[in-house]
Amino acid sequence: MTVNLARHIAPTAVALAMLIAALVAWRNWSPPAPAEPLTLAVAASALGAPLLVADRQGFLAAEGVQSNLLHYPTGKSALDAMLNGEAEVATVAETPIMFAGLAGKPLRVIANISSSTEHAVVARADRGIRERSDLRGRRIGVALGTTAHYFIHALLTDQGLDESAVELVDLPVREQAEALAAGRVDAVATFPPYSTECRRALGERARIFPAGIRYAGYGSLVVAPDLVERRPEVLARLLRAVDHAIGWMRANPEEARAIAAEAIGIDSTVLEETWDSSRLGLELGQGFLVLLNAEARWAIAAGLVPGAAVPNYLDLIDTSALARLRPDVVTLIQLR
Repeated sequence: MTVNLARHIAPTAVALAMLIAALVAWRNWSPPAPAEPLTLAVAASALGAPLLVADRQGFLAAEGVQSNLLHYPTGKSALDAMLNGEAEVATVAETPIMFAGLAGKPLRVIANISSSTEHAVVARADRGIRERSDLRGRRIGVALGTTAHYFIHALLTDQGLDESAVELVDLPVREQAEALAAGRVDAVATFPPYSTECRRALGERARIFPAGIRYAGYGSLVVAPDLVERRPEVLARLLRAVDHAIGWMRANPEEARAIAAEAIGIDSTVLEETWDSSRLGLELGQGFLVLLNAEARWAIAAGLVPGAAVPNYLDLIDTSALARLRPDVVTLIQLR
């Protein structure tokens, strides 16, 4: 009798325990936060690759971000879109940020997502350009206001030349390969994937002068100041998604290149040549601030922004979102 009673009680007790656990879980359960819409202006280069991967691989969706990606040929045009209200976030390198700061434009850098030495001058060897010093007196195509503009300044300075020693031609990046092949310019200062396109357009006639240690730029996530104040949670979600994407890209470089190439609209082999020149990773460090100030002094001395003064670029950097996620990578010295 006792054994039979125990046989009936045991299953009942288990069922009761499961019911109680389910009730406790139900009381503690809260529905997932609704997806936050976010419009992102992404540069068509390796600079924007972490955002492209975060979107394609579902990292943004997993963090509750309903992403709307808008594609632009350069970080400068992506930043312009953000400043014009067409997007809320932009991927952009430091030179357009520097110019925006000199112009008093409202923006906040919330993280750097990469650094690179991917810039290069692609020159026509058949016009006698064999060494960097042979650039004197030449027509050099460059997208003015981009990192390539500052890069050509740095390269010329290394040769004891200034910009007056050459003729800089403002040339959109998507027109550079054709212009170089047609002979409308003698050389082009640019960045991937356009540097690879220029080299391929010339074939054996190409002479390449890479940046090397002369110039290492930064890729950043930039937002409007009011977004930091109004929607701090969506920025936290964005950075978590980008952090996941960067980790995935490191583990899956070939797949990451394929995703970026498809989104940009180029062959993946175009990205392959320069992919490893970019160092991916979230950070905000002092080197970024130093470079912004150095470029601002160059822009003012070159007369590119008459009447401007170097601003306090710390005012354009907001560390709050990144410091909550990865305090170890925020090494910016907060000096005023």
